[in-house]
Amino acid sequence: MELEFFAHSEVLAPFFFLIGMQLRNEISHPKEILLPTFAALGGMLFPAVIFIGLNSDPAIASGWPLVMPTDIALVILVVLALGKRASVALKTFLLALAVADDLLSIIVLGVKYTGALKATEVLASIGAVLLGALVGKVPFEKHFIKFVNFAILPIYVFANVYPTLTADLELQSDLGNSVIIARVIGKIVGITLFGLIGVKLFKSQLLISKLELIGGSALAGMGLAVSIMIANLSYTSEILLNQAKVGLLLAALISAVIGSFILVIATKKN
Repeated sequence: MELEFFAHSEVLAPFFFLIGMQLRNEISHPKEILLPTFAALGGMLFPAVIFIGLNSDPAIASGWPLVMPTDIALVILVVLALGKRASVALKTFLLALAVADDLLSIIVLGVKYTGALKATEVLASIGAVLLGALVGKVPFEKHFIKFVNFAILPIYVFANVYPTLTADLELQSDLGNSVIIARVIGKIVGITLFGLIGVKLFKSQLLISKLELIGGSALAGMGLAVSIMIANLSYTSEILLNQAKVGLLLAALISAVIGSFILVIATKKN
């Protein structure tokens, strides 16, 4: 089976099904997810606004949704690597935030790219989310989650990124740089700001320190799978598509380093 087969967005159907399941589980605790959901909204708006502001070319700026999604699988990997430096409260906050982030991104995906999505892609994304939300739970759920996070997502990302890495790699481009700036800065500012506003607005209690909030916001800058899917829908030019993918890879790496550094400092202060 050729690698190109796994680059198709239909491969992500189990991932979208998992989002639906997690959404069903999260909404059973509405008070607990209200703040992370509001913070996720800020973490989507700011990157999109920054990306549009940095790109005067409408053909490039039209890809603004690609800077919004957060990959919980990547965040969890870094959090696991940090061990005790990442508190249980932070993990809970990031999970709820990522689920809300992915759901909102799928809504944007469905609205903006209605004409571009094939019927199979609609079924594999929006349809899978709805089915997951309807089902709620599956047998061997923990194994299914591991299968999605450590098999489906890595295979899809690798299949899309490998051709870019083996081509003429552009580490510096206007599109790539704008993706990095929008994701790294936009996520930190948007999530932190909306998180603090949400505490006042909803009279909620922030169970993590402000430094942990900033560090978690930085980690949210890691987004590949859904972002690559959106990039594939946004750009027909192979050059622009490769630039966007390089930008997403570098943004994920930079976000991981910054977020980890901040959380290590937060642990020492605590």
